[in-house]
Amino acid sequence: MRKRIIAFALSLLILCLTPIQMFAQSTSQATESEVGPMWTHITEFTNSFDISSSGLAQFDTSLYARSNINKVVIDASIQQYSNGSWQTIKSWTSTSNTNSGYLAQKRYVVSGYYYRLVSTGAVYQNDVLVEKAFYTSSSYWY
Repeated sequence: MRKRIIAFALSLLILCLTPIQMFAQSTSQATESEVGPMWTHITEFTNSFDISSSGLAQFDTSLYARSNINKVVIDASIQQYSNGSWQTIKSWTSTSNTNSGYLAQKRYVVSGYYYRLVSTGAVYQNDVLVEKAFYTSSSYWY
């Protein structure tokens, strides 16, 4: 009986240590099915938004584009959820005559509402709009 228990334990140990064959998509297939922005001229569009415990809402937005881009325009708005819809309480615009742009602002907000950041980045080639990127943050209660 003892030999059977030892044999059984060894069999379980071997099963646990034996590699198991995994079935997964190849890398090229997984890359083709990834979800994400498919920009052709914009290489990076990043946004951050936060509200401090004192009600200071602040954000920063940056956009980088390919070297053939000669103008970047960033529009950003802080919106407040009031009476069942989002209302813009303040908007800013930044224009850069290079292939990158940056916009950062701070503003105090009134307590008792949800707030979010909505931004748009546009890139131009020889003053012709060639691509836009859009971003909407999560909403924050203050």
